[in-house]
Amino acid sequence: MPLQPHPEQAKLSTRLRRIGRSADTKFEGELFRFINPVFSKFSDIISGDGALHAAGRWNVTGAAHLSYTAMSPTTALEEVLVPVRYFNLPESKALPRVLVAVKFRASRVLDLREGKIRQTLRLSQSTIRGLDWREDNFQGREALTQAWGFAFAHVGRYEAVIVPSAADAKGTNVLIFPQNLRSGSDLSVVTEVKYTRI
Repeated sequence: MPLQPHPEQAKLSTRLRRIGRSADTKFEGELFRFINPVFSKFSDIISGDGALHAAGRWNVTGAAHLSYTAMSPTTALEEVLVPVRYFNLPESKALPRVLVAVKFRASRVLDLREGKIRQTLRLSQSTIRGLDWREDNFQGREALTQAWGFAFAHVGRYEAVIVPSAADAKGTNVLIFPQNLRSGSDLSVVTEVKYTRI
């Protein structure tokens, strides 16, 4: 059953249009993901297709291609463990996983670690880190963070958004929207995952 759209969706879009390109920043560096080995092909890692099949803090199912990455392996691991901890399952249920690194370069990035940007958008750090998006979805509603994710992908057409991690108090995530990558931007896997028989 489709989720009821967030009631402030139009307002979020308006706020995002209002800041325009003034908050754009560049990003270049390595990012990390712990992935299910089933999806360890080069194309799977960078496609963002997973967001078309499963909801997350910043997306509803099928809304946009979105690749969740982290600035450190530690944060990437904490992100993987969130679902099993939420449902009080053994952490082993999150395994096996493969750690991969991606290179990312982009010129149209929004950094939500910046207080002035959050203030302009009226998006608090407590919402970013603490909102129980699953509970909203269980109630049949799109969560506020998911509505923002839709706006970033479709209204702002951002290549990526940097956000404080909800799983790791000291960590940072980078949400990459592969369909929004501009000319000169790059998203690639550092080392391809290869399996060999012994």
